[in-house]
Amino acid sequence: MKPARVVFTDEASVYLGGKEARAIYFGRGHTNGDAIIYFPALRTIHTGDLMAGRTPLIDYPGGGSVVEWTKTLDAALLKLDFDTVIPGHGAVTDKAGLKTYRDNVDKLRTRVSSLIHEGKSQDDVGNVLTAEYGWQPNSLNMQWSLPGMMRN
Repeated sequence: MKPARVVFTDEASVYLGGKEARAIYFGRGHTNGDAIIYFPALRTIHTGDLMAGRTPLIDYPGGGSVVEWTKTLDAALLKLDFDTVIPGHGAVTDKAGLKTYRDNVDKLRTRVSSLIHEGKSQDDVGNVLTAEYGWQPNSLNMQWSLPGMMRN
């Protein structure tokens, strides 16, 4: 594996075919290195795995955080002028679709937090996530996300 040729802390821009593509770091979510790619002329963003499928995969070993995830998406929703959202996985959507996804991440975080505060075990929480969110036993969600949420 080769190291990245372009690195940045908060933001970097390149021009492709005369159009600007801006990589912006708003904070943690899927990992601690998530960037949103913003195409201002097209009013489009690519979220990578900050929006992926029906439920988030929080890569705690990679620095991800369900607590920070919604704050990261809130910053993008507030600071970027866009209409179209290209997710890391799933169908292309719009700003309302991203807001709905963000709200669903928050509901997941709130649900798990309440179960933890009730004293539920990791197995109990895992059973709820399987029943209510479709998480599969032995999935990456169960291996990476659940243990990390139990510690937060």
